[in-house]
Amino acid sequence: MNEETILLFRKELQNLGYCKTVINSYPKQIAKFLKYIRKENFEVQSKDILEYYNYLKTIISSRTKKPLSDNYLHTILLSIKLYFDYLQRTGTIKINPYQLKIKQPKSEERKVFTKEEIEKLYAKSSKLQTIILHLCYACGLRRNEAGELKINDIDLENCLLYIRKGKGKKRRVIPFTKQVQKDIKDFIFSSEGKEYLLNITATRIYEEFKRLLKKAELNNQGFTLHCLRHTIATQLLEQGMELEKVRDFLGHEYLGTTQIYTRINYGTGKLFAQ
Repeated sequence: MNEETILLFRKELQNLGYCKTVINSYPKQIAKFLKYIRKENFEVQSKDILEYYNYLKTIISSRTKKPLSDNYLHTILLSIKLYFDYLQRTGTIKINPYQLKIKQPKSEERKVFTKEEIEKLYAKSSKLQTIILHLCYACGLRRNEAGELKINDIDLENCLLYIRKGKGKKRRVIPFTKQVQKDIKDFIFSSEGKEYLLNITATRIYEEFKRLLKKAELNNQGFTLHCLRHTIATQLLEQGMELEKVRDFLGHEYLGTTQIYTRINYGTGKLFAQ
């Protein structure tokens, strides 16, 4: 019974537009939780979730040799919360057992590239890596959005990029420069482009960016691919673009999320987590 419900929960995550990482990992976390407590969905109580949380805090990561991080614990709890929210919403259970009041870990300051570091990345990039920079920096795409991009999502004539299924199923249209247009055209009509532009997977994007960081001698400074997105958002705000327009460019639902990403506090009140 639980297995079937977990599968339906996975489909729900897909329908809601969550990224592939969430779609794959959250159901697995639910399976581990239910295996640990050995109960059916309707039998789970708040104390079971608290017991599991306390158990998780005793686990030592095989990778880091340290206790599980607060961020990882929060992710596991979030998957459990979303699962029981779904069960209650669909009428599978009447009472939601998730009652934990655990603070979300504070977000680390978003790391951004300097103008000189961005120039260095472009100077050292291959054709494929240049396209990745254009997509994730100049156009501000998330890795999964860039990985799912198709040829017909790119309007080269009008310099527009169509994100048809962003996070939370949000659609948006992103303009790009003539230089980006030229580089994409060159890439599409090269043998490399024909092979990869239709299938630059999220994994490939991540691997290529890691190689590029190493070539640019920026690999030991804590940068991640997502820092490109932080950087373009910060630069747009510093150049005077309105916060609402930056929010639309990034595909955020809340202005507060954009504030967090850009490290700029405009004093508009409550911040919402992404």
